Amino acid sequence: MGGAVTGGGPLSYAQQGMWFLERRAGTTLYADPMTFRLVGDLDPAALHHGIEELVRRHEALRTRFPVVAGTPVRQVTDDIRVPLARADLTGLPARERDAAADRCLAEDLRRPFDLATGPVVRAALIRLGAREHLLRITAHHLVSDARSWWAVLFRELEQLYTAFLHGRPSPLPPAPAQYGDFVRWQHDWLDGPAYTRQLAHWKQALADVTLLPDLSLAAAPSADRATAPRPATAWLTFPQPLYERLRAVAREARVTLYMVLLTAFGQVLRRHTDADDLLVGTRGGFRGRPEFERAVGFFVNVLPLRLRVARDADFGALLGQVRHTLLGVYVNRDIPYERLMAELGLKRPGFRPVINVCVSFQSTPEVPPALQGLEATLVNHDPYSGYALDLGFYEEDGALRALLTHDRGRYDDEAARRLLDELVDTLRAAADAVLSPDRPTRPRSAA
Repeated sequence: MGGAVTGGGPLSYAQQGMWFLERRAGTTLYADPMTFRLVGDLDPAALHHGIEELVRRHEALRTRFPVVAGTPVRQVTDDIRVPLARADLTGLPARERDAAADRCLAEDLRRPFDLATGPVVRAALIRLGAREHLLRITAHHLVSDARSWWAVLFRELEQLYTAFLHGRPSPLPPAPAQYGDFVRWQHDWLDGPAYTRQLAHWKQALADVTLLPDLSLAAAPSADRATAPRPATAWLTFPQPLYERLRAVAREARVTLYMVLLTAFGQVLRRHTDADDLLVGTRGGFRGRPEFERAVGFFVNVLPLRLRVARDADFGALLGQVRHTLLGVYVNRDIPYERLMAELGLKRPGFRPVINVCVSFQSTPEVPPALQGLEATLVNHDPYSGYALDLGFYEEDGALRALLTHDRGRYDDEAARRLLDELVDTLRAAADAVLSPDRPTRPRSAA
């Protein structure tokens, strides 16, 4: 697609790492699709106009990544066109429509992005009935993240759809910052004194760290990674009484709910490895500066978490250790993961990721766009993850859920389900121990 091009700036460190992994794979790995079922009277033209206005507003969504002199660069174009693939399945018998829609969505997911020429955003609209559609908007992960979608883009799309539905112009002010502003800030920050201070923390925190081996549940590695199946997901909704007890544990121990969940999963991992020294990762963000809170782009940073978990560790003592570790991580979260791994010389053979287990807590609520006259519900899908095990926790509508994305070339569905079952059992035992009326009173800090 054409359009005038401006700039040729560097990628952020996170973009560089993702671009390299995908280039090495030779195919699109990091498509980031969002799919909704829309019920009501839809105006497709107003919707398409709204999506293209999002692209116009946010430079990240109209960025291309050509290779210049052997290096990928970030080029912004003024072309805001978003391809909209349309399919009408109303001619099929009702019992066949969902299966046909699933095939359409699967085919859409397999479509590669050409990062050098763009576009990096596309959409698909599947008509299931006079008042029922499936909408998918897909961006490449190089230009998007969870907060971009849920806190910015879908909230703006609500206003844009309403305005265009009634023939009005966009009511939105200009975006407060663009992704290029962040990239420039990051490269400047890496030349400053804060970088040196944070690097000193990580050199001490990760000194002589042992990389986490595959768990005993893992299958033998595939000889041909190119033919390995896409990652799959296993969902878990925690029983409500357990969720309430876990919140009570967090209050009692003066920690966050995520710290409780991470501690328990650390114990689960320890049961399936001989190592006490567990290196896992969590997702953080580069949105500490106010101007980047509502910017769109790939602001994710992977933060290493070093857990020392003895096989017979007391949950309360381990929880205190995890709290201390996480506080240190959060204070020193600005060094890009890719730069940090290079500084510390941490690597695995064969370009395998240093961190193969990621455990995160998504704080941004996943609220579907409230489009006028339509009821939108999220359609789950199996996302791609570069980790063998990728566990995410979500608090939504007064409930706690977990999503375990697992590399089927390493962990089959039974192994994934077993890990989630063990997590529930571990959390139940932890709640019983911490909230037991016979437990000794925890001494208060002298501080």
